[in-house]
Amino acid sequence: MEFRHEIINFPKKLPIKFFLHRIGNVSRHWHQSLELIVAMKGQVDINVGNAAYRLGAGDLILINSNEVHELHSEDATMVALQIKLELLKEVVVDIKKMYFDCNTANTNDPEAFKNIKRIVAQILQHNINASEFVDLKNASLVYELIYELCAHFSSDEPEAALQPKEGLDRLRRILDYVNSHYGEPISLQEVAKQEFLSVPYLSKYFKKKLGLSFSEYLKDLRLHYAVNDLLNESLTIDKIAAKNGFPNVRSFVTAFSEKYGELPSVWRKKHAEEVSGSIEATKEKSVNYYQDEPHSYHEEISRFIESNLGEPSVYAPRERILRSLTSTIQIDLSGPADRLNHHFKNFIGVSRVKEVLYADVQEALRTAQREIGFKYIKMHGLLDDDLMVYDEDAEGKPLLNFRLIDKAFDFLLSVGLKPLVQFSFMPAKLASDLSKTVFYANMNTSPPKDMEKWNRLVEALTLHLIGRYGTEEVRSWLFCVWNEPSSSNLLFGFKQDETFFSLYQNTYETVKNIDPALPFGGPAAFSTYNKSEDWLFSFLAFSQSSGCLPDFITVHYYDIDLISHDNHLSMDKQLNLSPVTDSFKQFIDRLQDRLREVKLADLPVYMTEWNSTVSHKDLMSDTCFKSSYVIKNIAENYDRLDSFGYWLLTDLHEENRLPRQVFHGGLGLFTFNNIKKPAYHAFCFLNKLGDFLVGRGDGYFVTKQADRYQILLYNYHHYDDIYANGISISISHKERYAHFPNKTNREFRLELSPLAGDFEIKHSVVNRTYGSAYDNALNLGQTEELSRDDIEYLRRISIPKIEKERISCSEGLTIHAVLEPFEIRLIEVSKIYEPGRSRSLQQANSNVEEIK
Repeated sequence: MEFRHEIINFPKKLPIKFFLHRIGNVSRHWHQSLELIVAMKGQVDINVGNAAYRLGAGDLILINSNEVHELHSEDATMVALQIKLELLKEVVVDIKKMYFDCNTANTNDPEAFKNIKRIVAQILQHNINASEFVDLKNASLVYELIYELCAHFSSDEPEAALQPKEGLDRLRRILDYVNSHYGEPISLQEVAKQEFLSVPYLSKYFKKKLGLSFSEYLKDLRLHYAVNDLLNESLTIDKIAAKNGFPNVRSFVTAFSEKYGELPSVWRKKHAEEVSGSIEATKEKSVNYYQDEPHSYHEEISRFIESNLGEPSVYAPRERILRSLTSTIQIDLSGPADRLNHHFKNFIGVSRVKEVLYADVQEALRTAQREIGFKYIKMHGLLDDDLMVYDEDAEGKPLLNFRLIDKAFDFLLSVGLKPLVQFSFMPAKLASDLSKTVFYANMNTSPPKDMEKWNRLVEALTLHLIGRYGTEEVRSWLFCVWNEPSSSNLLFGFKQDETFFSLYQNTYETVKNIDPALPFGGPAAFSTYNKSEDWLFSFLAFSQSSGCLPDFITVHYYDIDLISHDNHLSMDKQLNLSPVTDSFKQFIDRLQDRLREVKLADLPVYMTEWNSTVSHKDLMSDTCFKSSYVIKNIAENYDRLDSFGYWLLTDLHEENRLPRQVFHGGLGLFTFNNIKKPAYHAFCFLNKLGDFLVGRGDGYFVTKQADRYQILLYNYHHYDDIYANGISISISHKERYAHFPNKTNREFRLELSPLAGDFEIKHSVVNRTYGSAYDNALNLGQTEELSRDDIEYLRRISIPKIEKERISCSEGLTIHAVLEPFEIRLIEVSKIYEPGRSRSLQQANSNVEEIK
């Protein structure tokens, strides 16, 4: 069993850290802090030292300093409070002698724990929708909690539990060393030398402190990490053995079989579904594509607070929105202006080609093309069986039918969209593995069992498209093969990278043999915050050496975090979000740096998918958070890539089963019944920007077109670390803005000069009051099922607020605006011309400047 010392990082100057989790298994560990565990739902098995306890809903236990403990549960919700005793030494006589017997399993008197639960409930109450002064309240409550423990639960520490400080320091050093070098051929002799101890003494010391020998501990530690590696299909059994310090494969298989009762290969196959639907970061880490939403504890917390405070839960004090004054921003309109290409509108995405045939999706596409005007469209499933593309007769000869593809492409071209022709996924009659399917629509993602038949299918479809739409038209399209081949074999990827490389090369050469002028790109490489792009560059190295370098690169980016955090209660399958505000920029920086390194910086890079999350049920996706997120990231990275294909156009898609709630946190710019979300309005604002950039900075982006100016403002706030770690303590269908600490209004004062004359100033505003369909639905008293009248009403009223004013100036124009949290605002400045005077003459100076 693993047994480790945990170092807890406490908030600065605050002697308490609390968090909530739905736990699975937390291995044996110890720390010097107190830890109070309260079960709110389900059952938790806790081992403390040699004693075992089972906690049900409402039970609690206090883990004393230096006590070894572990937790196990199938599905339990608990709150843990960790208390740093060192910060209490000024008010406690001798913290080293503090020991508490506080465990509901040891008594039949539930009243004895009433005050403890009340204090925990207060801590939860004040940290939901926390105010700026919450740490003051937390400090007062933790002192009250210590008083309650000292006054009513003090006890003599059992003799067996006593561990001198010197012994703890030594044990910590030993465990830290072993945990850092377990993958190496370390020995008891080596550790004894590190600690200046004899081997026999260290052997007895280790056995006494941990209850098992050094070799047993080292073997279990190695097995712990090896089990995680078994879920990574790119690692062979021999590589896992070597990586984790086993001297050979046989020793690993023997140790594994003794502990788990089966061979590693059998265990791997049996537990493959634990990462089903996952994507691996360069075949190393995974993210759950099927994650519904951050784990919400809202109901459990509400019940716990209400039952232990004796009144309905009143969360935090009324939220105070503070005004944050900004310095005056000078915009010099006479300086040089950079031309903008507006690459953000080069791509939009629909989940599957089949969905283009749906009336609601067509309506959404018509609206988006009329009001924004995208160039290309990204879609999956061109060759899926529900489009009836491929079949075989009794003799195995291909039967091809492209009628439904024609219907989809005919419509797209009619609204001005050109397809990214993505050859995917695998027709059943061509699939090498009929069981390898993903998502609710069961798309087959196995490689072809017959590469020659695959090539003939690609050839026939390409020739058909040229014959139907003409060579010049099809040359203006883009072609590629597959989706996210860097992912796990359990999703889109294959067991071996070479399998995809072969599929890519065959498809590339088939298309190029028909017409070398057809642009062929690849691959749709998946990237996230803090993830290297090693897989992408291994593919590019292959394509260079094999003479099939793509004409362009396609990438996907999601603002999720694949780096595990040092939280011993974290869940392996939890979906974490990026904890930093500029992760989108960081990704583009490192991608462009590496492309320059390999001398491929001239290749166009199309980002065909991006979003803050992969989850189709992140409740914040329906809110104004997402519109400010869109504006911020595009404004800060304008035109740095050749496209920014927001994923997804509409919530009406078939990756997951469609939820009943209209506002369920889908990734779309539209709800599934075509109500515009705030993020849609963000793209409309971006579409009104001029062709020349004259100023940009934190929260603002200023452009011009002839003698008109466009000022785009945004007041972005990032979610807190709790939500970034995949945990929601206060989000629900009716409250979605709680995980944003210290929300403030933002004041902008922009001085545009030189500028003279009469001007019309038009403000278009999207915030929680104007343009937010979700917030408008709350005003109807519901956010789940809506009537037809409700839907039509929300469509009509969920539009930006527009205000106009006239201003005269002689030397410069001052624009003043105060934005609410998450608000986006487009300010259009248009000159008013004098009656009877030629407008063309008055535009001359601006036009000459733009020609230059």
